[in-house]
Amino acid sequence: DEKYWSRRKKNNVAAKRSRDARRLKENQIAVRAAFLERENAALRQEVAELRKDCGRCKKIMSLYEAKYGSL
Repeated sequence: DEKYWSRRKKNNVAAKRSRDARRLKENQIAVRAAFLERENAALRQEVAELRKDCGRCKKIMSLYEAKYGSL
């Protein structure tokens, strides 16, 4: 009987340790995912701004080439 309860206690401790480790890992993954989502949104915004700048530059180049000929 004592042997059984000793094994049960040991198993309960191991199960708790396993659950805690899983929870910690899940929390770390959630934090990382949130960080990556914010970073992705910022990068998308930067790409949109760069595309807008590129469009402006292309327009300036086409106006220049229309006036002075191609480079």
